[in-house]
Amino acid sequence: MSSPTANGAKTGYLPEVQGLRTVALGLVAVFHVWFGRVSGGVDVFFVVSAYLMTRSLAARAEAGRITRPVEHLLGKFARLLPAAAAAIVLILLAVCLLEPVPLWEQHLEAARASLLYVENRELQLASADYLDPGPAGPSPFQHFWSLSVQGQAFVVWALLHCLGDLAARVLGLPVRRVLLGVFALIGALSFGYALHLVAVDQSFAYFDTAARLWEFAAGSLLALAQHRLRLPAALRAGCGWLGLLAILACGFALPVESSFPGWAALWPVLASLLVILAAAAPGAPPTGAGRLLAHPLLAAAGRYTYALYLLHWPVLVLSLSALGIDRADWLLGTAVLVVSALLSVLLARGVEQPVLRWLRRTRHDAATGRGGGRRGAAGLRGMLRAFLRRNRRPGIAVLLLLAMGFGAVGAAGGIGQARLDGVRAEYAALDIPSLGANAAGGAASADPPAELLDYVRKDTSVPGERCAEGAPHAAELCFDLPPLDGAEPDRTILALGNSHSIQFNGALLEAVERQPTWALHTRGAWSCTIETAQERGGACVELWPTALDWIEEHRPDAVVLFGTQSTLTQELSQWGLLEWIEEARERSPGTEFVAVRDNPRFDRDPAACAGEFGPFASGCLEAPVDALDPEFVAALEAAGVIWVDLQDAICPDGVCAPAQGGLWVFQDDNHLTDTYARSLAQRFAEQVHPRLEWWPEEVYSSGELVDRSPPGDILEHTEED
Repeated sequence: MSSPTANGAKTGYLPEVQGLRTVALGLVAVFHVWFGRVSGGVDVFFVVSAYLMTRSLAARAEAGRITRPVEHLLGKFARLLPAAAAAIVLILLAVCLLEPVPLWEQHLEAARASLLYVENRELQLASADYLDPGPAGPSPFQHFWSLSVQGQAFVVWALLHCLGDLAARVLGLPVRRVLLGVFALIGALSFGYALHLVAVDQSFAYFDTAARLWEFAAGSLLALAQHRLRLPAALRAGCGWLGLLAILACGFALPVESSFPGWAALWPVLASLLVILAAAAPGAPPTGAGRLLAHPLLAAAGRYTYALYLLHWPVLVLSLSALGIDRADWLLGTAVLVVSALLSVLLARGVEQPVLRWLRRTRHDAATGRGGGRRGAAGLRGMLRAFLRRNRRPGIAVLLLLAMGFGAVGAAGGIGQARLDGVRAEYAALDIPSLGANAAGGAASADPPAELLDYVRKDTSVPGERCAEGAPHAAELCFDLPPLDGAEPDRTILALGNSHSIQFNGALLEAVERQPTWALHTRGAWSCTIETAQERGGACVELWPTALDWIEEHRPDAVVLFGTQSTLTQELSQWGLLEWIEEARERSPGTEFVAVRDNPRFDRDPAACAGEFGPFASGCLEAPVDALDPEFVAALEAAGVIWVDLQDAICPDGVCAPAQGGLWVFQDDNHLTDTYARSLAQRFAEQVHPRLEWWPEEVYSSGELVDRSPPGDILEHTEED
C-alpha cells in the first residue's frame, strides 16, 4: 500500500510528477480492489516524496537558508494530518457501526499507531504477513503503514538536510556535493540492510523503515544531480515512456508483496527515476509520456489522490467484512472505487483543502508582521517569538488534529467497553447448569444467542488478578485467585500450561468460585508444552522448572495440566510430563496431578462459519482427530495421574459443532469459549471426584457462585497459540 502526501492547489513542481503520483495511486487502488495484489505504487511515492523534499530544501540551502527541521516538519505534518485525522475518525465510526466489539481494541491500537505514524512498527510487532492477515482479516488501518514509513523518513530527511547544510558551511563545500555524499551513503547502507532482512524475514522487512530508506535516497540523489543530467529530447522521451510502462507493468510482472523491498524493488524505483528524469524543465512544454502525465484531467484528479488513498482501503476492507467474503468481484470492486472516490472528494473539499488554505495564511502573516507580537526583538526571546509567529497556525493545527484523533479513539474505547460489560452481564445470566455440555437432548437442542456470536472472540475471562510484576516464580501467563477472606486457603489448585490451560479455567472456576476458601493459581506461557520447551525457549523453557519451585513452596492440593496437544492431523502425547510429575511429587508428596486431553483444532474458524451459515450448518461441522495413544494414557494412570477425557462432551457422536446446547463452543479455530468451558465443570467433576473426594461431586449445587475475577479483564490469544 502506498502513501501520497497532501497536495495544495499549486504545488510548485513539474506537472509530470503530479501526474505520476496520480497514476500510481490509481494502480494502488485498482490492484487492491480487483486483483488482491500490490502494484508497487508505494515505491513510486517514496521516490517522488524524497525527490520533491530534497529538490525544495536543497534550493533553499543554496539560497542561504539553512533547513529548520522543527519548522519544516510542523508545516509538513500540518498539511498531512487534516485528511489523515479525519479519515481515522471516519474509519473508527465505521468500525463502531460494522465490526464486532471484541475486535475494536485491535482497531483502536491501530488508530493510535496511525495517528503517531508508527503503524508499520505495530504490524512488525504483530508479525503481520501482507498476504495472510490471519483469521480476523486485514485491518482497515493497515494502509497507514506506508504513511508511517513516509512520516518517519520525513523526520530523518529534515535532520539530514539540516546537518548537511551546516556541514557544507563549515567545510566550505557546495551543499549539493555534501548532500550527495550523505544520501549516497544512506542509500547504500539501507539497500544492503534491505537485502539482508528480506532474506531473513521478508514480511518484517516489508514494513521496515530502515529497509525502505534507500528508495527515498534514490529520489533525493536524482533531485541533487538532475541539473547536470541533460538528455537529448528523443532519449528523454524514450526514458519517460519506458519508465511509465514499467510502472504500469510492475504489479503484474512481480510478486511485490512477497519480494520487496529487495532486488525486485529496483523495478519501480528505477522506473520512477526515468519518468522524473524525462520531465521537462519548469515552464517548458512536456514531451513524450510527460504529455499524458501532465494532462489537465490527471492534474485535477491529483487534488484528491491523498484522500482517495486514505479511504479506498477501509471502504474495501469493511465492505468485505460486512459481506463475509475474502475478495471483491468486478461489480463490488467498482462500487468500492465509486464510493471511495465520492468520499475522497468530500474529505478533500470539506477538510483537507480548507485547512491548507488556512495554513497558507501563515506565510502572509509572517511577511506582514501580523498574527503575533513585536518584531525585531533581540536575543533568544526574539528568536522564540519569530518561531511562534511563523509556526503558530501549523502548531495549532497539529495539536488540534491529534487531540481530535485521540479523542475519537478514547470515545470508541469507552463505547466498546460499555457494550462488552453489558454482554458479559448477559453471559453471566445464562443458566450454565442446563446449557452447553449439560443440555438435555443433544448438541442442537437449543440455538445459542445469535446476538452474542460477535462476542465469543474474547470470551476468556482472566482467572483472578494478574501476578504482580517481579513476583517470585511468576510466568508469562500468571494469575492468582486467592480465597475471599484473604486467609490461608483450604485447598490450592495450580493450572499449568499454555492458553488452552487458561481457557479451561472456566471449568475449574465453576467449582473454585463456589468454595470461598479455595485458591486457584494459573501459570503458563504462550504455545508452550513440555515437549516443545527447548525448541521454543524463553518463557516456555523457564515455565516448567519455575513451576517446580512454585509447587515446592506452596504444596498445592492438585495440579491440572493438559496431557496432549492436538494438531490438525494428530494428537501429540506429552511423554515428558511423566518425568516432570515424578520430580514434582518428590518436592510435594501430597500433591495430586490431573492431565486433561486437549480439545480439537481446526483449519478454519467454526464461529466465523456459524456467523455466515448458521450454528448447525453441515458445512460448519468438523470431525476431531481421533489419534489418542492408549499407551500414553496407561502410562499416566500407572504413574497415579488422574486422566480426564472430555472429547465426547465437546464433540458428541464425533461431531464438533460451533454451538452446543444453547452455547457457542469455539471462539476461534482452537480455543473454547469461557462460557462453554464452564459447562464442562460437571463432566470434569464426574471423572475427577472418584479420585479427589474433596472435589465437589455435584459442582453446580455445591455452593453459591461468586465471581472473584477482575471486571472487564480479558485474555488476548496469540494467533499462533
